[in-house]
Order: sequence, then C-alpha cells, then structure tokens
Amino acid sequence: MFSGIVLAGGKSRRMGEDKRRLLFCGTTLLEISVNRLRKITDEILVVTGEEKEDLDIGEVRFVPDIEKNGGPMVGILSGLCEMKNRYGISTPVDNPLVSEDFLNYMKEEAIGYDLTVPKWQRGIEPLVAVYSKNVIPVIKERMTKDEKLAPHLLVEETNLKVRLIEEHEICKFGSPEVIFLNINTESDLRKAERLNQLP
Repeated sequence: MFSGIVLAGGKSRRMGEDKRRLLFCGTTLLEISVNRLRKITDEILVVTGEEKEDLDIGEVRFVPDIEKNGGPMVGILSGLCEMKNRYGISTPVDNPLVSEDFLNYMKEEAIGYDLTVPKWQRGIEPLVAVYSKNVIPVIKERMTKDEKLAPHLLVEETNLKVRLIEEHEICKFGSPEVIFLNINTESDLRKAERLNQLP
C-alpha cells in the first residue's frame, strides 16, 4: 500500500558535491534514506534529476524527473507517477535525522487522506510527507499555471483532503528542529552528526 520516494537531486550548490554520496556517521545520505524507508514501505523509488541513474543500491528503482529544473514538486510528481502503490512517503535525501518512528506515525495517519504533512512553528514540511495518487492531477493542473509550483501550496488546495500533523504530535518523536534539519552546508553536516550522538 505504501511506496517510499527519496527526493535525491544532483549536486549541492553550496557544498559543491553530490549530497547523495555525502557520508553521515559513516553511511551515505542516500543509503540512510533508502534503508529507513525500506523498513516501512513496499518499494523504494529514488528520484534523481534529469537522467536515469544507478547508484549501486539493490532493490531500488531510480526515476528521472519528468521535467528539467522543475523543483521539488516535479520530484514528488515523478515519484508518484511511477510508484505501484496508492500512497507515497516522501523524504529528501538531505534529511538524515527524521526517524522511522515518525514516518510510521505519518503513514498510519495518512489512510483516507490525499496529503499528510507536518506543520510546526516554522511552517509546513511538504518534502517529509505522505501523498496519495489523488494529488497527481491536482499537481499537474497547478503546474500548468505555475511553472515553479511550491509544494506547500498544496495544503491550500480545496480539492484535496489534507491531514496536518501538528507540532504537539511531532514533538512526541523529538524536536522539530532536529527532525527536519537539512544538510545544506558542512556546518549542517557537523551539527547533525553531533545531534545524532545525543541520547
């Protein structure tokens, strides 16, 4: 019933290298993402940008973006169109501290909704979310009107049944600042590794 969608674009502009191959506590960010989703989903799709790639990870389907330079919404749409299941759990490759338990909680809450997305004081987190195939036509329609559709705008879509995972729910699994920490710089990477060592 659930697929895992890893949003794994190309090189980081700030870090000058491919985030997928960055080591975090001895494991690449891509392997962390895939291994986490492998435990809770039936299939894994890695959305990789323009061209199909094979990064030597077994039992994973690599899916190219259906549109060049379309941003994260194109990545989400690309994964949703290719997945076999009704629901897709989306996570960005540069988000190593989101826990399996939190993703499992979202998975349980997602049944019957088109979009299940965390919301906290800094806003919503549409890249760590659960999407149903029902959002495909909505995304396609919105993209014809807005070339760089921001994922957070889907929450405002009246044709979708949305479940917001509120901050008090998120906090049961840890600090949102830790859970949603993105690796965009060397400093972020070091910070995440320090946080990962804490009990």
